[in-house]
Amino acid sequence: MPTLKPNHRQILAAQPIDGKRTRYRIAGVDGLWLHVGPSGRRTWYVRYQPGGRKSRVFRQYTIGDAATVGLQSATKAAHKILSAVKVEDRDPVAERQAKTREALTFGDVFEDWHARHAKPKLARHETDRSYYRNHLEPEFAKTRLQDLRRTEIAKFRDKVASKATPLVSNEVLMLINRVLNWALDEGLIEANPAARLWRAGKRRPRDRVLQHTDIRILWNALADMETMTGEHMARGERGRMLSPATRSILRLLLLTGQRRGEVAGAMKAELQLEGKEPIWTIPADRTKNGLLHRLPLCPLARAEFGRAAAASGESPYLFPSQEAPLENSITPMAVTRAMNRLVTQLKMSTVSPHDLRRTVGTEMARMGLPVHVRAFVLNHSPETRSVTDAVYNRYAYDKEKRDALSRWEKRLRRIVGVPS
Repeated sequence: MPTLKPNHRQILAAQPIDGKRTRYRIAGVDGLWLHVGPSGRRTWYVRYQPGGRKSRVFRQYTIGDAATVGLQSATKAAHKILSAVKVEDRDPVAERQAKTREALTFGDVFEDWHARHAKPKLARHETDRSYYRNHLEPEFAKTRLQDLRRTEIAKFRDKVASKATPLVSNEVLMLINRVLNWALDEGLIEANPAARLWRAGKRRPRDRVLQHTDIRILWNALADMETMTGEHMARGERGRMLSPATRSILRLLLLTGQRRGEVAGAMKAELQLEGKEPIWTIPADRTKNGLLHRLPLCPLARAEFGRAAAASGESPYLFPSQEAPLENSITPMAVTRAMNRLVTQLKMSTVSPHDLRRTVGTEMARMGLPVHVRAFVLNHSPETRSVTDAVYNRYAYDKEKRDALSRWEKRLRRIVGVPS
């Protein structure tokens, strides 16, 4: 390693060798080093072995920027740190990390969890952000992790259940557990104080399936918006006005039966619209079950995707967000909110985007399609599949899926009155 004399001018003149970060030993000062980054920034640190020379572990304790911490101050700090290590058998780096952990708030950990885990890996990261902002941030954002108490979390669960709904309380409690379990895995806490707290509400599986009349009303309402003008909005029809992208997403949910997030987050690179057999390939990191999903596209779906691709400009997404079209797509929550507005305006009973998916599956069952074919269309794992089939069968069932979706499209055309 290169060495610098304990001279203030030499230290300020030190440069990275060959433009790469360089560590300089300071001659005559035990353990003191100077780190010089590619940008020329100089940082003091002490290098030591906790437990003495018998340990093969080396630690680096950062003292500070050489622009503000002089040589004399850095030398005193190095002597003090090495004395703590050798005389008192302490580990200054571990002590500093412990103090940092003590100061961490729930808000700090949520942001770290969301950036490092939720956003890259969870399709519901926008939903979790919404629950945090609306419920958890006002209550726990500034609470230190070590101050979180099980009784306080339980009281908060009950408060959300009474002010919002029991099911919202369930979602918020599950989010708390996801964040704290991650913190536990990262070594930031020793135990999760929210573990095994009972939930305030019982979730009942939804069984809403749209009748043909409802499908027709919904489909025609979306079609009417294609020609809607300012005059229509002036007559009080503003609530029915959805963006072209949102209208496309809702139609594709009915045409393909895929999940809300998978359709809203579709990327141009996933589509192959040319040729006799167009197909949409959803990568494994965007599917709920973590399996790559090939979905054949029938004429209406193909045309819908084609229009969306043409309207999305330079964005890699078919349905880009208005705020950052090159970086993000429309969020699943935005689709749900838009559908709620539309359903309310049409005075229909509650319909969610997932109800459209359930409707497609139910209609396919009515048409007599086998359960394993329906499962492959919807990208479920059929209960009837054996371990051997699930692990070793990599046949994509494209032919069967295309036939099923073709039959469903013909049925949908008849329901909504779209000619073949």
